[in-house]
Amino acid sequence: MNCTAFSAQQTCVMFIVCLWLAGCTESVYQRMNDPARDEWQNPQLVVAKLAIAPSSRVADLGAGGGYFAGYLAKAVGPEGTVYAVDINDTALDIISKEMKLRGITNVLPIRAEPNDAKLPEPVDFVFSSNTYHHMKDRTAYFKSLTRYLKPNGRVAIVDFHPNGFFSGKLGHGTAKEDVRREMESAGYRLTADYDVIDRQHFQIFIRE
Repeated sequence: MNCTAFSAQQTCVMFIVCLWLAGCTESVYQRMNDPARDEWQNPQLVVAKLAIAPSSRVADLGAGGGYFAGYLAKAVGPEGTVYAVDINDTALDIISKEMKLRGITNVLPIRAEPNDAKLPEPVDFVFSSNTYHHMKDRTAYFKSLTRYLKPNGRVAIVDFHPNGFFSGKLGHGTAKEDVRREMESAGYRLTADYDVIDRQHFQIFIRE
């Protein structure tokens, strides 16, 4: 296979798939924190669009290697808290080490279950990037998630457009319309739809 035929995103996804097949879980999550990701993910602009108030409680749902956790921690400030939620212990270990290395003290790893975020308190905002397409029975999940949201709590979903081989044929993406339909069925209302990432859609919903 000629890797030069793929875009940077496709090459990255192919690398991750190969590592998964090889059982190199730790390398997969570390790869998620590659600074080269900044070029297409545009994390600072994404977090700015969230308009998170200082001192907020935020859940990073499907935090992976903690790529967005540091940006969210800066947004909530020292009086706020970011719960880095994942179902994989290796991911949580990497997040703990990364936050300690960077001197970030307001990010708390949370070991979740596939059908339960296990948050210790209601939060103001749930943020989820590159995770939605992995979830099963998403309508039921986000309907249940309302118990972890404060009144007027918001949920941001960032996911790949289902185009191309990896995002489409391998299922590593979700149509924007499907996300909207499922979230509305779960009891949320769309409040913002941003077109700031070429490869992904970015929508924000509020609890009805």
